[in-house]
Amino acid sequence: MPNKPYRTKLWPLASALLLVFGVAGCGDSGDSGASGPTDAGGGFDEHSIEGGTPADAAKSDASTVSPIPGDGECAWAPGERPTAELPPEHTNEYVIELDRWEISNDRGDPVETRTRMNEAIVWATENGFDKIVVPAGTYLVGEATNDIYAGGIDLQGDMTLDLSEGAVIEMAPNDRWNYCVISVNSKSNVTIRGGELVGDRANHTYDTDGGGHDEGHAICVWTSVDRVLIEDMELHEVTGDGVLIVGSKGSDTEAEAPSTNITIRHNNIHHNRRQGVSIVGGHNVTIENNHIHHIEGTSPQFGIDIEGAGRTDKDILIYQNNFHNNAGGDFVTSTGRNVWFEENTLTQCQVNEQGVYDPALPCELEEQIDGPVIIWKETDNVIINNSIRMQMRSVNGFWGILGYTHHDGPTRDNPVGNYIAGNTLYDAGIHITNNMRYFVSNNTINEGLILGHQIGCTRLEDNRINRTGGENYKLWGVAGFASGNTLNRTEGAPLEDDIEVHFPMADDAPYRNSSPVFW
Repeated sequence: MPNKPYRTKLWPLASALLLVFGVAGCGDSGDSGASGPTDAGGGFDEHSIEGGTPADAAKSDASTVSPIPGDGECAWAPGERPTAELPPEHTNEYVIELDRWEISNDRGDPVETRTRMNEAIVWATENGFDKIVVPAGTYLVGEATNDIYAGGIDLQGDMTLDLSEGAVIEMAPNDRWNYCVISVNSKSNVTIRGGELVGDRANHTYDTDGGGHDEGHAICVWTSVDRVLIEDMELHEVTGDGVLIVGSKGSDTEAEAPSTNITIRHNNIHHNRRQGVSIVGGHNVTIENNHIHHIEGTSPQFGIDIEGAGRTDKDILIYQNNFHNNAGGDFVTSTGRNVWFEENTLTQCQVNEQGVYDPALPCELEEQIDGPVIIWKETDNVIINNSIRMQMRSVNGFWGILGYTHHDGPTRDNPVGNYIAGNTLYDAGIHITNNMRYFVSNNTINEGLILGHQIGCTRLEDNRINRTGGENYKLWGVAGFASGNTLNRTEGAPLEDDIEVHFPMADDAPYRNSSPVFW
């Protein structure tokens, strides 16, 4: 039997009076994961999109995912590649006049600085300015507005906040569970660009009883906003997340109102205590070309966490991000639907300042608890063309892609499956179990294995394992179709030395041809 994956705690929602935030944690139990590249059967070609975000680019023919072949419960097709609409450009510029507004840019009184900067923003937007520029300097902000919340800068709708080079907005040390250095609350068409947001992590007053204090965020995008762009920023040292996206829950009388069309790109998000980015009720979210690293301090400690906490999360693109030194893992989804995780680089440690792997460097990460990529059973994901490298085992083992499931056999309520293709893994494997509708194709695994247990409607094709010793393909109770999978046991050997591996899989339960000899 496979090792039982680590169970992380599912963290409850904070009972915030002002902020209706979900605490983004991962958890439960299970096993199953997958990853891979594709050419055969409708795969992905490596591609780049010029001229900005993929959210603005048309979907190309090379980006078409073929559904798993079959009829009835085995037939499925992934959704369209997600996009996010950008807010309009704002060009009518106002540079905040520090003397006029008596604003300190040298770490002056945080309450006065917060109050006067917010007044300047309101005045500017009411007088026709939609691009507010913050001059260089360090602005210390923070005001305790109730027993649990410390307020920072509150943005208006239909505006850009542009932080000049050398502009830093810093949260003053406080003892509140919740804070937002910058808050976008119920406002739409907002851009936040440039500069640096810093939390009070090192000087925060935590509860003596070990309470969480994990809801202090650099940027809060909450209460059903639409069209927000966050770019070219450094977000770090907060007690919670670099960016928290929250939608409104539905009720008996009101429909759910998600936050929509959120784009996070070209940011350096690091050394935050809980997460890099949390999505708690977001639709049409694009996260691309960010450097997300050194997330550690309080669970879940992931680079990106999708966890609706009673809300829905769907149509999310995570593209060309660089992850490393994240103590929980790099990416976890417990509620995501139609999530595309594409062309990302995931390295546990041994990277330089730019996030490039260098085996000569020491590993500064003490542990990675869950693993690089964690997908929960009923989520559906397109995981393509990623590079995943492990230097240490997680609590679950050396699994680069692993799914948490309930140990209930090949069952699945979600009619859409998981497409895992074109990925390259180093010292890491793919773990899929107790699930259905996996399409795992064209993955290259170096010194790892593919494990499948109690899965139905499975397609394994054209995967390659390069391993000098130990187990490689390990299947038990697997139903579906397999072809073109190869093994090469000699390091650096040419492709012509590959050995094709045949799996006598059946397309029927109870898996009459799936022999235990592969276990």
